[in-house]
Amino acid sequence: MPKATRPVAIDGIEFDALISSDESYSADIPSYPTDQGFEVSDTIILHPETLDMTLFLSNTPVTWALRLGANPMRAADVKARLLKTYRKRNTVTVVTSNETYESISIASISFSKALDIGYAYEISISLQKVIVTQQKTVGIPASYGKSGNTGANAGKASTTAVSQSGGKASILAGMFG
Repeated sequence: MPKATRPVAIDGIEFDALISSDESYSADIPSYPTDQGFEVSDTIILHPETLDMTLFLSNTPVTWALRLGANPMRAADVKARLLKTYRKRNTVTVVTSNETYESISIASISFSKALDIGYAYEISISLQKVIVTQQKTVGIPASYGKSGNTGANAGKASTTAVSQSGGKASILAGMFG
């Protein structure tokens, strides 16, 4: 691992040390059997990248002491900020010494304490890239709007909210009414 030029930061929260870091990339390649006795695939589905890190956090940082400073409440404060970030469920930016990850969110986090590390935490955190799509409306030709052999109108779906007390009958009435 190259010498760090800046502390690891998650959503602007800086840590004493990066103990380990693992990037993962995976995909599904579905296959379908054929009558000829072999399987075929027609697509590759990429999963979002993941980043797993083990970080060290203390009240008296050694590696970035001048930058982070000593504070008897620092570890507790950073833990609270991380949990707040996790609970907000927003995407964050993660900066390491050699990479910046945008639009990534905390998938899991755990805080380990031990007697040998005193008022410090070893933090295991797993982050996942969040891929956001955009809604798009397209026009459908009138020839596709008819149903069956008769060419009768296929009906319409309700776009209004269903009442809380309406239950299933109200939903179906709204869809086919």
